[in-house]
Amino acid sequence: MNQRPPWLFYKTDQGLPQLLTKALTQEQFKEVPENHRNDKWNLYWKACGFTLADYRNVKTWQILNHFPKGNTITRKDSLARCLKRMRMVYGKIYNFFPVSFNLPVDYTKFLSYFSKIQSKKGKQVWICKPSDLSRGRGIFLFDNISDLLYEGSTVVQRYIDDPYLIGGYKFDLRLYAVVTSYHPLRIYLHHDGLVRFSTEKYTGSVIHNKFAHLTNTSINRNGPCYNVEKERVGAGCKWTISQLRAYFQQCSVDDRLAWERIKHMISLTILMQANSIPESAKQCIELYGFDIILDKKLKPWLLEVNFTPALGNDCSADVSVKLPMLVDLLTLAKQKITLPRPATDHSRKNTKLSKQAVILKEEQNLLGLLIRQTKELSILRRDKADQSKLMKSIARHEKLRKKCRLLFEKKTREQEQEAEDSHYDDVFRNRFIMDAAEVERMKAIERRCTRIPDIKKNSSIVEQKPTPGPMTETDSVHSTRCSTVSSTRTTTVRSHSSASSFRNINSSLPQVSPSEYKVGGFFLTFPISNNTQTYSKGCTDIAKSVAEIRNSLRISETNFKFMPAENRQLYERTTINWNVMSGFKQN
Repeated sequence: MNQRPPWLFYKTDQGLPQLLTKALTQEQFKEVPENHRNDKWNLYWKACGFTLADYRNVKTWQILNHFPKGNTITRKDSLARCLKRMRMVYGKIYNFFPVSFNLPVDYTKFLSYFSKIQSKKGKQVWICKPSDLSRGRGIFLFDNISDLLYEGSTVVQRYIDDPYLIGGYKFDLRLYAVVTSYHPLRIYLHHDGLVRFSTEKYTGSVIHNKFAHLTNTSINRNGPCYNVEKERVGAGCKWTISQLRAYFQQCSVDDRLAWERIKHMISLTILMQANSIPESAKQCIELYGFDIILDKKLKPWLLEVNFTPALGNDCSADVSVKLPMLVDLLTLAKQKITLPRPATDHSRKNTKLSKQAVILKEEQNLLGLLIRQTKELSILRRDKADQSKLMKSIARHEKLRKKCRLLFEKKTREQEQEAEDSHYDDVFRNRFIMDAAEVERMKAIERRCTRIPDIKKNSSIVEQKPTPGPMTETDSVHSTRCSTVSSTRTTTVRSHSSASSFRNINSSLPQVSPSEYKVGGFFLTFPISNNTQTYSKGCTDIAKSVAEIRNSLRISETNFKFMPAENRQLYERTTINWNVMSGFKQN
């Protein structure tokens, strides 16, 4: 059999970043030719959102890079409002976001809080951010209410004035999370990311120096100290997460609890908008960029979430992080693409003959009408009929001739398009050209399938319930690992009857297969367990999900703080954590 190259096709409305284009080429994606039909693509990539028509018309072999209504957490004012509401409902587990106020709506509340804090603790630094701007534009710090000047919707936030410093320089983290589905919710987090430094040493007293307080690359690359060799940081303003973890290990800093908190923080943030996403949005995938800062106690604080994170190539750290991340993202996207059924030579020939038959029938009808009209015109000219009748007959005759000419042009175009599409379809569908033996085998399978009786129509066939067999040692270990996080506190294994009934009742609900835990550099952070009663089809149960995350976080804090060394090693061997999934090894 002759095999075609397994190309997939993408389309876009604007130019793509260089790293994304390179990742698409590496993953066997080609840009869709402009002269082909609109549905001949597999991936549609846009920096902005899609229209409702795009979501409505997407096919099973296509995927979009944004979910509908997936930008709720990416606007600064909407993020602050949602986190405040979730904190009121679920308590301290959402205490990973600084105190924030949306202006001008919350201006009076902010004035009251500002004066209250100033009377108790003295002057406090605040940061003002425009809600709809990015790359550090319009951001400034203030400690006096008279310095607060803003236009339009703005977020005022408590400034983290005790950040963790490296060599005296402030930094934040850019982590990449991917949502492949909201119903059920599936969140993947990439094991590597970027560490963005300020280019001047941090001083809490001087608040108007943006090169010391802001870590945005678009600001610091224009600073005077960008190319200077800085203490412990070096030239430039970026590290990778792997470099940061190696630095923590060198300084004997235990950062494992911080990464566990970051992982759950990202899940809790995305969980806020899970039920607002339509269940019909199946053929979508979303990449988010999370900006997180660590304080001097290594507690992570969420700064903002980016809708379309920057994919530019400014330095070597960008290449080493973004290119593998994009390749792994495309691998996740290809898992959601369902290619069309294999097209055999027989079915392609039938399609070709059906198109030719339609054109031939239309051509015969037009030729018959043209012959009758020509005879009528000749009779009118021979009998010297009225001028009006003659003119009408001539007009009808010319109209029919024009239709015949258009039909001939259509027939020519169809033949040319058919010659082009014959090879294009083979490449697009990623299929083999079947020989005669393969066609006969496919027909035999179809004949066998048609002979299978329908259970609903045939009442003599009764569905037999499977009898539970003896539970092996492997099944007991599997049931223990796939239980909820709360089961890690006890060493007892489920009884035979409870385990078998659990599998029978929830056999139709989606389970997380072992291959889903890690896809390239992305590892699954939500769901945190394989509990099918919590993570079933339909809307995500936010209350149960938050309860499981709280339980898992409590166990992590207890284990990392108070467990002896031998028990901690046992916990690390039996728990999917950041170190295991990212491949980071500690000495």
